[in-house]
Amino acid sequence: MSNKIHILIFGLVLVLAALCRFWAAPISAGPDIAQFWAFAKVFQIHGLDFYRYAHGTAAIFPFKFWRFVYPPIWLLLLGLALIVVPESAATQTMVDSGWRLAMKTPIILADLAIGCLLYLAVPGSRLRKLLFASLWLFHPTSWYESAVFGQFDAVAAAFLLAAIILLERGRDRLAFLLAGLAIMTKQHTLVPVAVMAVIVARQVNWQRQVSNFAIFAGVVIVISIPFLLTGNFFAYASSLFLPGQAPHYQLPLVYAFSGTGALLTYLHDVFNWETSRFLPLTIPVMLLGILAVLVFSYRRAVTPAQGALAGFLVFIAFSYQVNYQYMVIYIPIALLVAAQTQYKGERVLTLVLALLPAVWLWLFDVSFWFNYLNPTSPWVTPILARIGLAHSLLPNYAYVSLALAIMGLSIAYVVCVFTRWHNLSLQPSLDTVS
Repeated sequence: MSNKIHILIFGLVLVLAALCRFWAAPISAGPDIAQFWAFAKVFQIHGLDFYRYAHGTAAIFPFKFWRFVYPPIWLLLLGLALIVVPESAATQTMVDSGWRLAMKTPIILADLAIGCLLYLAVPGSRLRKLLFASLWLFHPTSWYESAVFGQFDAVAAAFLLAAIILLERGRDRLAFLLAGLAIMTKQHTLVPVAVMAVIVARQVNWQRQVSNFAIFAGVVIVISIPFLLTGNFFAYASSLFLPGQAPHYQLPLVYAFSGTGALLTYLHDVFNWETSRFLPLTIPVMLLGILAVLVFSYRRAVTPAQGALAGFLVFIAFSYQVNYQYMVIYIPIALLVAAQTQYKGERVLTLVLALLPAVWLWLFDVSFWFNYLNPTSPWVTPILARIGLAHSLLPNYAYVSLALAIMGLSIAYVVCVFTRWHNLSLQPSLDTVS
């Protein structure tokens, strides 16, 4: 087939993926969507002093004492969404359909951008490119997070994936600019970005390293300074760098994707063992794991995609709290590694890691979010039931088993990539000029 026909087919795939998302966007909502509306309103009222008022104590917040506040790029996107629908409203029981659609649109566009990036970056035939791009575009997890639940990790994932691809093509300066944007969208991308920096440090002189760091730091500083000029340094820093929740039992277990957190919580529930004292230990274990990945990424010839994936999987494996939306960060990177690798074992493991999170949707009642906040859409329930997405909740051991499986596979990949699957022929080619 000619290139034009392949591009036409990919265009149709993009349109279909977009339709699937835009169909669900205005008729579904979780609590985060209502809270995001309040964030946008507080930003509209207080401007750059937003972070002083962001912790959910004001009457405008549907859910009080909200623990999770995010970096400025998502806040700016929420502000733009409110400009589009200025008359929208949200409470504990309702969210305007217009706000749902406006807020989710940037996330959906990021989903589509990731599909395009994979299509461009995957080596081989156009059919192969289409296959791997489609694995993302029709991934149930990406659809759920962008179109239904409304979490924005895809925006950070798009920046991070673009940075990885550019780094592998020798465009390190532009890569670190995008890496800065990724971190200023979602803090959790710091780990894979740090691994990418270590991999580059192995290949370039110190002047180039300083240049890359200056670009990265410049992005962070330029975006941060306006919010710091109001004097709310502590509020801004704590919102960005401190965890939203101290180590504690992960309840309800249906939403717990930390293997250690889920297991310790389950043991407490079933046997009444006091296991909470072990949860803080996951922090030093995770930090040691990240340090090990940084060291081995410098000493082994791994690609930026492999290193970034290993870094984020250490976070997934050992963090005491892992939310479902965090999977969105690593899934496209895993697909890219699966497409690039010459090792059959690595391809199988990364594909399993990429696809396994989707299993959760068949262990959960997805239709719940179509009926949680007014206006509800009960007519969707029988549609989703036909494909198994309106499932009654299962016993807790099912969700703990899934979390442990993701944890075990994550650890297996990190070990294998540094012991068996390095020294690939596909390596980034970077300038070493000053």
